[in-house]
Amino acid sequence: MTNIGISLGALLAGWAIQVGTHTAYQLLVLGSALSVAAAATLLVRLPPLPPGRAARSPRRVALRDRPYRLLTALDGIMAIQFKVLTVAVPLWLVQATTAPRWLVSGTMLVNTVIVIAFQVRASRHIDTPTAGGNAYRRSGIAFLLSCALLALTAGIPDWAAAALLLAAAVIHTIGELWHSAAGFEVSFALAPTQATGQYLGVFGLGAGLSEAVGPGLLIALCITWGRPGWYVVGTLFALTGLAAPFAVRWAQRAHRTAAGGETRAGAQRVAT
Repeated sequence: MTNIGISLGALLAGWAIQVGTHTAYQLLVLGSALSVAAAATLLVRLPPLPPGRAARSPRRVALRDRPYRLLTALDGIMAIQFKVLTVAVPLWLVQATTAPRWLVSGTMLVNTVIVIAFQVRASRHIDTPTAGGNAYRRSGIAFLLSCALLALTAGIPDWAAAALLLAAAVIHTIGELWHSAAGFEVSFALAPTQATGQYLGVFGLGAGLSEAVGPGLLIALCITWGRPGWYVVGTLFALTGLAAPFAVRWAQRAHRTAAGGETRAGAQRVAT
């Protein structure tokens, strides 16, 4: 549903960017503000729910889990990819290529339509932490390839730039499907049942990292530096993806060790 909304918003944004007038951009900002107000109106009308009973677990146990913290950091680095199509590509397309400006929305529309149609299918076989680690690796390679294609769009005819931009958007979205599925699987599967809320809260810090650092990093590397920056960003994604399976295996070993310790402790209590 989120991606359906993004698709509609991308079409409106494409109109504003293509028109390029001050009034068009003002209407875009006003429309965004109205959508937030509409969402708030829907939320306040929902009935309140009583809190569920929380399972007892040590405070800050997730923050002390080093393998899980590493996975959180790796996912946060990989999550910078969400800013590629929304921050870096629009600026790059307008400043460095001759492609038509409406492709800013075109690339986002390609992304959201593919996600809407194929996210569940792409996630179907990513149902273990090991499969999640391998999906991270595949997504990193996909992001490296898409960044390389984006770097090639500068200084070529408009039709060629448009074709490469759309191809890069498709490849990037395939990587996004794998990355999202990997993040969902790993974050839940490696979180102890009695502390799921803590662990998912910690894992969410990775997304916060990408929100805080991602736009500035992409602008500095891809827009200010130019073509070499795209290769650096793609390499960063690829190396992060390659590191993820090792971090997953470390987290699995720690998870099994902790589970074994709890079982032995429980047996001792019963014997006592």
